Amino acid sequence: MTGTDDGDRLVDRFESARNTVLQHRGGGTCFHCQGDRCGQHAWAVEELARHPGGRKFVRQLGLPISPGDSSEEGQPR
Repeated sequence: MTGTDDGDRLVDRFESARNTVLQHRGGGTCFHCQGDRCGQHAWAVEELARHPGGRKFVRQLGLPISPGDSSEEGQPR
């Protein structure tokens, strides 16, 4: 396994998305935030919506999940 393989592990993306959502919770921001928009936060919610545990987490925080994000199509079983 190479160094680049390590950075794209599913568990790492999930954890990064989870941390991003938590950071933005309650009005928090990051260096990606521009005004009232943040592409990183949008990515994080979409990433979490791809996984059953992530969808549950997002719902617990009261964040909306768009209908297209809940699809598990193309995900390995």
